[in-house]
Amino acid sequence: MAVATGLLVRHGQGGARLIDIAEAAGVTPAAVSYYYPDLSDLYADTYASAVEQYLVRRRERVQSISEPVEQLSQCLALGVPQEHSSSRAATVLLIELSALAIRQERIAASGRRFEAEQLDLFQEILDAGSRAGVMELSMSSRDIARALLAVEDGIAIPVVAGRLDPAEALRVTLRTAASLTGTRALVAG
Repeated sequence: MAVATGLLVRHGQGGARLIDIAEAAGVTPAAVSYYYPDLSDLYADTYASAVEQYLVRRRERVQSISEPVEQLSQCLALGVPQEHSSSRAATVLLIELSALAIRQERIAASGRRFEAEQLDLFQEILDAGSRAGVMELSMSSRDIARALLAVEDGIAIPVVAGRLDPAEALRVTLRTAASLTGTRALVAG
């Protein structure tokens, strides 16, 4: 999976064929096929692993902070892929394999879990901020969570493609969150 991940991030699916993975791993294609008779299963495991790592990293970052506004700020910052970071590699991998969810149920299931857990985390932060009186939500916390996740997802491709600077992407994301939560501190962040 580590070899497949590296190839997918660097070269996409076209550079992560069975023969490419076997060669990079120093094994025969038959050895890879023994464990993964269908290459889409290797991709599904790779996707599931990336999802798990991303979710764990995001939840750990948020749990290390007690203030809801800072939690939201840090959570959103993790969603902007930074050059030469694990967040960028994970984002590239997730983008690369997401299209397979149309035909590969295991990837689709991981994608649904990924989305649901991110929405839940955003909603928990927003609800905590509202209860603490530090956020004035412009609509339901679930709707804001959905909007923030849509902004994050929509901004990821231009960032990894080099069309949008990560700092500008974060600024736009934080401004959107500030607008939806009535939290000026996010814009200053």
